Amino acid sequence: MTKKVHVIHHTHWDFEWYFTNNESFIQFVYQMDEVLQALEEQKIAYYLLDGQMSILDEYLATCPEQAPRIERLVRANRLQIGPWYTQTDELIIAGESIVRNLNIGMAQANKLGGAMKIGYLPDSFGQGKDMPKIYNGFGMTEAVFWRGVSHKQTRVREFQWASEDGSVVTVANIKDGYFVGVGLIEQDVNETMLTQIAEGATSDELLLPVGGDQRYVDYQLGERISAYNKAFNGQYELVESNYQAFFKALDTEKIPRIKGELADGAVSKIHRSIYSSRYDHKQWNDKLERRLIYQLEPLLVRAQQAGLATKKGVVERIWKLLCKNQAHDSAGGCNSDKTNRIINERYREADQLSQGMIDYVTRKLSETSPLIKDGDLTFYNTLPWTVAKVVHVAVSSPFKQLTIRRDGEHLPFDCLQTTREASGPLPHDELNNSSYYMHQLALAVSIPPLGSQTYTIEDGQTKKQVRTTPPSPVMIANGRYELSYQDGQLNLFDKITKQNFFDFLTIEDSGDAGDTYDYSPPLTDDCYHLRFEAADVNARHGAVQETLTLTGEWLVANNLAERAQQQRNTRLPYRLTLTLNATAQTLNVELIIDNNADDHRMRVLIASNLTNEVSYADTPFGMITRPVVDSALHNWREQGWCEEPTALYPMLHYVNVHSDKRSFTIFAKGIKEYQLVGEQYQTLALTLFRSVGYLGKPNLQRRPGAASGNAFKEIATPDSQLQQQLRFHFAIQLDEQFKPAQLQKDYLNYAINLPYYQKQTFNRFTTALQYFVAHPLASMEPTTPFVFESETVVWSSLRQTDIGEGFEVRCYNPSLSEAVAGGTIRFETPIAYVAVNLKGTILGERSRGRTLELGRFKAGEIKTFRIDV
Repeated sequence: MTKKVHVIHHTHWDFEWYFTNNESFIQFVYQMDEVLQALEEQKIAYYLLDGQMSILDEYLATCPEQAPRIERLVRANRLQIGPWYTQTDELIIAGESIVRNLNIGMAQANKLGGAMKIGYLPDSFGQGKDMPKIYNGFGMTEAVFWRGVSHKQTRVREFQWASEDGSVVTVANIKDGYFVGVGLIEQDVNETMLTQIAEGATSDELLLPVGGDQRYVDYQLGERISAYNKAFNGQYELVESNYQAFFKALDTEKIPRIKGELADGAVSKIHRSIYSSRYDHKQWNDKLERRLIYQLEPLLVRAQQAGLATKKGVVERIWKLLCKNQAHDSAGGCNSDKTNRIINERYREADQLSQGMIDYVTRKLSETSPLIKDGDLTFYNTLPWTVAKVVHVAVSSPFKQLTIRRDGEHLPFDCLQTTREASGPLPHDELNNSSYYMHQLALAVSIPPLGSQTYTIEDGQTKKQVRTTPPSPVMIANGRYELSYQDGQLNLFDKITKQNFFDFLTIEDSGDAGDTYDYSPPLTDDCYHLRFEAADVNARHGAVQETLTLTGEWLVANNLAERAQQQRNTRLPYRLTLTLNATAQTLNVELIIDNNADDHRMRVLIASNLTNEVSYADTPFGMITRPVVDSALHNWREQGWCEEPTALYPMLHYVNVHSDKRSFTIFAKGIKEYQLVGEQYQTLALTLFRSVGYLGKPNLQRRPGAASGNAFKEIATPDSQLQQQLRFHFAIQLDEQFKPAQLQKDYLNYAINLPYYQKQTFNRFTTALQYFVAHPLASMEPTTPFVFESETVVWSSLRQTDIGEGFEVRCYNPSLSEAVAGGTIRFETPIAYVAVNLKGTILGERSRGRTLELGRFKAGEIKTFRIDV
């Protein structure tokens, strides 16, 4: 029987890599002329523009006159565009970021004739377990990718990929790479390539992608197809095709079904340690995701209801900047130094735009409200439940000493620092100019769901911090924990479970002979644990929080040569601050390291006191269980794996281990990699950072063979040694039970800062824009706050709808196996609501009332509701 070969003509256009986007854009501008002309003159039948709109977005900003030509070809189904804005990483990018990426990409593609409705990610470094339900949420039932599938899961090229909620996509797995068909153009006619693509195929419908990185149009494609058809008369029929036609022809009745994360390096590299490359990028991305998803978007819903224009185009501009940095190479950090500098500049731009928008909105709301007086401090809760926490704020006041009141009640706070500032024109003259005081405070606040709370600042008696360094042991405590320092060790006691964690936090430093793709130990390593024996110790006991600060220096090897000689001559200054807030269940940790060494990896080791066989971590819309040791670890070379299956795993926001009676969780801001190590795998190792100096290197211990990145040239990346001050934030939380929905809520309570604004004129530089005058709103409309009441599902998003004046609320069930009752959302005033999918398409009948019953959630199910006030 004749085998039909679907020849897919495409280019894989990395947004940036060892080159910058600016550099490749010049080639793209000219290459698009060739693509359009070749299609219009019938030199080629179809062309796939890599499934992403970012390159077209920039192209049309420069060449807007080309839009009609593109639209004609898209509508004729000859040029395939979208559905993505950029080809996202799937493992360390938040679920809402992935949704925004598709929201933007599909909207742009639809304006040009329609998005390709296939989940196309040909080069992402592993496939996230939640992707089938994300794709289904956008109306997509088919997907194409390359990396991550191992023989443990399937040996066939086509299969059904399912999420735990029952969502399914039919997958075409291009196991040999999106470039496998270039041989059709560049090699003599032979059967090897055809038998290669036939291996593992489930039918006589075969796929042959013809394209590659930034590859031009292959004008001779038709001639080469004819040559193959002539040479293999009747055995193979090669046709110019597209993925839609392939899936339509594919018989899906006999293909297997698999489930879960696809992140194995058996048949392709997936770089299972790229999650710790360029920590500075991971930290930026995590910070901006938190701000956009959990601060800015909910705040704009409130502002919209109050009558303030919220400029959706500005929000989209910020998301585009972030999505560009979330493309698989960009998110991984496996780029040249010049590219990574541009990535950092995009982060800075997104940071300034997003923070500026929060500052502007909170100022408008505060200065319009007649209830907020001069000097008052107002906090805005952007989460749909009451948030009670200790916050750090800067207050400007004419008073040297303060008291803080709410509803006539004096509130406890800690004054961390007070400085006197001149407020008159330059040059400052103490005799002629007035002054004010800047107070850095730790304040315990309680803010209602999606509401605000105003605090009055008055003259008073500021309580001074008690700073003590008592005899050993030094101790701080709150209602849940006691933390002590003695003889260079940190010890933690859980008052509820009566568990002691001795020497529970240390630092590991080891050599790293890898590259920006992968950690690899050097042939001669010297790995050591760093403790705090010579630290300067400072304990603070305040009204709302207690802190223990350790300051010192560690000695490490300066480079791999010194490490091989077991020399440790380089000083790494550090400051470790551990904080216990009065009522919090977390132990908050900040670690600052001045990195002065090359080619090394630093990890924080945290003892769980639990014997572990698996770990648990959150994913874009759920959680995952992973083994502490991969079953192929001891014979991966014999099995022909492309890289060692070390149990280094990605995390979004938390990693957890637990038993029936105890749960141990680490929340992190920007740290994306963990491993369980030590005796009985009781120790959680979080990779803080890796210092490496090359984009790609060949023949690593963990990754034999050709270099990743570029097999023809070693590209030095001295910036990726991260010779700079690095800040790390994480928290430890002990519980009696593992409750994944509650953990996500606890994470948000820990990680999300409350936007605030002080209405005052003493200091016109509290934000970048406060110096400039601004009108208050002419009037302020009442808002419709609501409270999210559920112990079983996770609140994921609150944002304006893309069309119209309503807003969307999204939540999901994180359980891998358990269906749950979702709870309710309660509104103060009646609203109309309707279920929609991730794309915003209405799924059912509209209802009205003050209570939105979320209904029953299947395991892993996502639900989105559109609310019209």
